[in-house]
Amino acid sequence: DVIEGAASVDESAITGESAPVIRESGGDRSAVTGGTTVISDWLIIKVSNDPGESFMDKMIAMVEGAARKKTPNEKALEILLVSLTIIFLIVTVSLYTYSEFISNEAGMVNSTSITSLIALLVCLAPTTIG
Repeated sequence: DVIEGAASVDESAITGESAPVIRESGGDRSAVTGGTTVISDWLIIKVSNDPGESFMDKMIAMVEGAARKKTPNEKALEILLVSLTIIFLIVTVSLYTYSEFISNEAGMVNSTSITSLIALLVCLAPTTIG
């Protein structure tokens, strides 16, 4: 709170206010936000908050607390995608083994190429979506 004086204060870094505001003792314009800059004149200010309870501290805590957390649906989808990827990997590997076995039993050359199996795996893998 402003104890004495009146000054033009730049609060744009904190509030986004484009123009400087006047802060003076008494009335509803006596509150000064921490982190602002006095542009002209002078002020005597009394700090009324305890350390760690200022506007800036609350903003920092809010930003740190807003770290991206996954929703239950996102967690379930991630588990599903990992499971399907493992299943498709097993299917692709076993498909090549199966085609080798069948072609050897029939006495033919295996016509299944590794490139086509990799293309199949890329098409099947759900993690390629996102």
